Amino acid sequence: MELLAKSPQQGGLTLLAHTQQVADVISVMASHYGFDRRLARIGALLHDLGKAHDFFQRTVKGEVDESERIISEPHRHEISSLLFLPLFKKEDWPILIEMVAAHHKSALGDVRNRGIIDLVKRNGIDALILRHAEHWEVWSAMVKPIVEHKDFKIKFRPIHLEEAKTALLFAYDYCYRMKYGWSKWRGILMAADHFASEYMEKAAPLVRTFYQVPDLTYYSRKSDLHPLSLLRSDHRSRHTFVIAPTGAGKTDFLLRRCRGRVVYTLPFQASINAMFVRIDENLNGKGEKRLPKERQTDVRRAHAASKIQIRDEKGKRVEEEISLQRNPGASIKITTPHQIASIVFGISGHEAAKLDIAGCDVILDEVHVYDDMARAMMLELVRELVKLNCRVHIGTATIPTSLGNELINVLGGNRRVYRLRFGKRALEKFNRHEVEKLNNEEEALRSVENAISNQEKVLFVGNRVATAQQRYEWAKRQFPNLNILLIHSRFRRGDRAALEAKISEFDKQKGPSLVIATQVVEVSLDISFDRLVTDAAPLDSLIQRFGRVNRRRNYETIGKYRPVCVIAPSQTDKDILPYNPDVVRRSYEMLPNGLLHESELQGLIDMVYGDIAIPSIDVHLAAGNSAPLRSLCHRPKSVLIDALEIEGTVCVRQSDSETYINAFGEDRQNLEIPVPWRSIAPYSRAWKRLETGSYPTVIPDNNYDMILGLVLKTAGSNQAESTINRII
Repeated sequence: MELLAKSPQQGGLTLLAHTQQVADVISVMASHYGFDRRLARIGALLHDLGKAHDFFQRTVKGEVDESERIISEPHRHEISSLLFLPLFKKEDWPILIEMVAAHHKSALGDVRNRGIIDLVKRNGIDALILRHAEHWEVWSAMVKPIVEHKDFKIKFRPIHLEEAKTALLFAYDYCYRMKYGWSKWRGILMAADHFASEYMEKAAPLVRTFYQVPDLTYYSRKSDLHPLSLLRSDHRSRHTFVIAPTGAGKTDFLLRRCRGRVVYTLPFQASINAMFVRIDENLNGKGEKRLPKERQTDVRRAHAASKIQIRDEKGKRVEEEISLQRNPGASIKITTPHQIASIVFGISGHEAAKLDIAGCDVILDEVHVYDDMARAMMLELVRELVKLNCRVHIGTATIPTSLGNELINVLGGNRRVYRLRFGKRALEKFNRHEVEKLNNEEEALRSVENAISNQEKVLFVGNRVATAQQRYEWAKRQFPNLNILLIHSRFRRGDRAALEAKISEFDKQKGPSLVIATQVVEVSLDISFDRLVTDAAPLDSLIQRFGRVNRRRNYETIGKYRPVCVIAPSQTDKDILPYNPDVVRRSYEMLPNGLLHESELQGLIDMVYGDIAIPSIDVHLAAGNSAPLRSLCHRPKSVLIDALEIEGTVCVRQSDSETYINAFGEDRQNLEIPVPWRSIAPYSRAWKRLETGSYPTVIPDNNYDMILGLVLKTAGSNQAESTINRII
């Protein structure tokens, strides 16, 4: 009888084939990471031998019904695999145990209590051994063809039941005595197993093309318009900290500072999408000039909705290998800090993530947009990256001095960091905005009307989705023949992707246009407007919004200024939520009523924020003092949500619910509408949730409009999202 690793419905992959595929992948990874290849391959051989167990084989063949599954004691194939330890040298056992014992479940604290220590705590060691060695004499000999296969060349011998039990007891004791920290051997096995399971026979040839250092000489281009392009990047300091205005050449400079594989982080998915397209086209070309696949740089992106493919301004899908996004070995990966936060919080896969990122160049761009708990996470992330021997390159347009100093300290102090900041004379060349303070909404609407009559391209930003929707309806009545676009976070993900693709059309068209939006535009739109009209917001957010106006810097635009109009904040605190009302009011008061000098922004930021208080998240950290994580263990993803106080959830339309249930991957994500939980909490009893995917709340179709997006009527439902929710 041939042993199966996967059910016939999943392709019926044999255990031998899967074991070979994992071994071939782990050999490549071991060579890259500097591991002992012999031990790595032995671990790959051992890791799934427990699938020969009678219960597992009957399960994959569909012979175990639901009633038997319910009454049976839990069976974990990786625990049964440990019974085969006597086939290998005793001195190799510790590393083999680290690779195998917890390669699916956390050894302790598994969410379903299925880890090896959990099971012993629940039922005792005798029950664990009895269940996992059940019918040992019958099935243990079936692995002989796998063990003795020419790819492994291990001599198989029958193992007496008592010897196998002793080995499992040794393995349990080893896991139980593991200290705080993390196991690189667990990480490499999990990475190889996951990748081989996804790509099967294609896995080994594919992984051999990974781990290539990118050629970034393209970014050595020079221009007087971009002062950072004229500076040398080969400074001896290991890390980088750059404060420079938009258009100074910050992205190119940070990439020139990189020496190895690159992880480039940005806060929002739209800015990640734009950066992915930019770097991919820079290095691999586009259209007829695109390089052949074998010569292309491996550029990937990864964020919460990155399975939804990007389309260009013509509606054509951007070339991308979606399934590779979260796998290791990219030459350049563009992502959010939250996608690599597992290395800080000890979330499932944290060991594999640490192996992949160790020694890389990590660019943290737009670090000023993070607030409160997200800011604390960023500091801990930088601390962990330094431990992993990464070169860290931080870029920002504005940042409170106290936070900047904290980041420098975490990086190891001034001697370890190449710091760059423009002087007053250089900054004055980047002046481009004149602030106009508006007293109320009526003045804002008049400003928009005047701008449209003057053939201007206008960006109208509100802090609330409902406000943006109301302004859109006003604009459609006021300008029935005008090209108007509404964009915010509460569209179906697929609809929002289509809206973002439309943005470039506004940039190219002649004549007036109007984009009405929420904070999603702060670091995402690659379009230069003639005028901004915006609700008051924290100063750093306002500066980001200003950056959407007079954006294209060339010799003709230097010295020319465009208006940015800011509406006075409400005197009622709740109208300003979720922003800090005092910060918003101070920000508005600090703004000049006239030319905004770039050289004065740092002083304004420091006056608004003062000393930044960093909240403690120690209790959630894998390496924290409050509750450190043991080796061979991980925490559920909910730890990230708890630590950062994330309140996000998703909805789907009633008419989409059946499609959602039957869909997978991108097709399912396209139907999701992200929304803060507090917005739909009033409906939680009336609206059901689907028990699949992201467990979305099902909303009536009349609460979603293809042009307006999600429409809710309750108090509080129209509040702006927090920075963390927008990042996620």
